[in-house]
Amino acid sequence: MAGCIGVLLALYLLAPGAFAAVFPYSLINGSEPSETPENTIFQGADGENITAPFPEPLSDDERLEALIVSASVSLLEISVGQIYSAHTHDDVALRNRAADICTLAGSLRADALALEVSPEKASVRSDFVVALDAFIVAGTLPGGGAPLSQSLMDEALDHLTLGAEHLSGAIQGCKTPHTESSGTGSNLMNLMAESIPVFPDALQIGSRFCFDDAGGANSGSLIVSQAKTLQSFYTVGEKPQNYVARPGESFLLVIIRATHLGHKGDGTNYRLQIPRESAFTLHYTGETYSPISSPGPTNRGESYSGGTLDRRESISGYLFFEVPEDIDLSHAYIEASIGRSRPVWSLAGEG
Repeated sequence: MAGCIGVLLALYLLAPGAFAAVFPYSLINGSEPSETPENTIFQGADGENITAPFPEPLSDDERLEALIVSASVSLLEISVGQIYSAHTHDDVALRNRAADICTLAGSLRADALALEVSPEKASVRSDFVVALDAFIVAGTLPGGGAPLSQSLMDEALDHLTLGAEHLSGAIQGCKTPHTESSGTGSNLMNLMAESIPVFPDALQIGSRFCFDDAGGANSGSLIVSQAKTLQSFYTVGEKPQNYVARPGESFLLVIIRATHLGHKGDGTNYRLQIPRESAFTLHYTGETYSPISSPGPTNRGESYSGGTLDRRESISGYLFFEVPEDIDLSHAYIEASIGRSRPVWSLAGEG
């Protein structure tokens, strides 16, 4: 899923940039040229009016490029929403987005096939149509009132990934020499993570997530309370061990606090199972990272390892991740797997 999100995020930001590079001026009121007067007024990116020679009427090749790069934003927005709805098990929202992408992709497909493109752009249109077909399948699979199984969702995500890959090929085919020389693509890719949040409903750091155990007899809570990066640390005890980050990397330390909130019901099980360190995942710019095995007590504090808690008992400790040295925590998220729940915390503001 993370790989699919990464592809979609990259394309989400690349698409409008490609459009701006191929068509640097937009007509006032969004009108399309139908005549060729000597001069006309355009609106530049800074909002100022510019008097410039009116371009020739758009060819079908140019119409195809405009269709691809302008429609891609909507396609990718809906796709990311579809993935998020699947992640949060929101079947109603998932089906709504699935219907939206079917309608949009079907309309775009008809528009693309109606154009008389040159042989040079035939492969671009082919990539675009294959992408649209994949999006249509991804939207069709969750349709109907039947329960959404994991295998069905996996198949839908596979088609979203396929659609994103072919859409990438189509967008690349829209690049003119102006696009490539401007550096727009590379700059946009460097800013990929700033496009849209991967987890728009993520908890803020320090927020408490409450849960019950599988039997519903015990309640607990989980808090992600602090995050920081460092280049080295060492364990304390009889046989200290040094941990030094590899070149280009650093260690990200995240404090996890788990609490047994109390017992309910008539049962005799008063112990609460809390997530192990392996139940946590770090998400960053489309990549996922797992914590290293608990190193034990360190010079920075205790390590978090999970386990079981008695009533009113609480523990806290660090998770240790190996991450890029230049990690930007405003685009980093911690996800925990607790039964069927998948709470996510944003690490924005930390570091």
